Amino acid sequence: MGISMTNRLLGTVIAFALTSGVVAHAAQAPQRPLAPISLTSASALPMALETAASRVAETATGAIDPSAAIRDAFQRDHVALEHLRQQASPLKGSAHPAFNQYISDQEAALIDLERTALATSRPAVSSTIAAMDNLISAAQAELNLELSQTGAAKLQGAGLSLKSHGSNH
Repeated sequence: MGISMTNRLLGTVIAFALTSGVVAHAAQAPQRPLAPISLTSASALPMALETAASRVAETATGAIDPSAAIRDAFQRDHVALEHLRQQASPLKGSAHPAFNQYISDQEAALIDLERTALATSRPAVSSTIAAMDNLISAAQAELNLELSQTGAAKLQGAGLSLKSHGSNH
């Protein structure tokens, strides 16, 4: 019974804090409304919900403590870059070290964005976080391109070897 009441109280406090943060954001920056999120498919739903929750939390935190919101976004995006680096392991030849260098460059840009924003007395939370997220989107697009080129090369190589086997028979 005590745990149930504690969980309800905690839920109420979290809901109140998030609502207060959104209201504070709306009062401080009516020209920058929360961006809507579109759901593309059922499989993307968990990621979309996570993204939506992250945006609401960042907006609420940004209204109260802009520096903390930027640091949180930096940490999230830094982890995302490391995941992209791991996902690039199938790349072969010079593509793998080239992509690792690209990720290192993106990490340096991410650090620069964070430092520049935190060097101001009142950082622009939404534009800084959007710029950080754009780095991740660009890195994801680059990885997708590299992986698709690797897959196309494998398919083309497999097609050539099948043709050569077919002509020998």
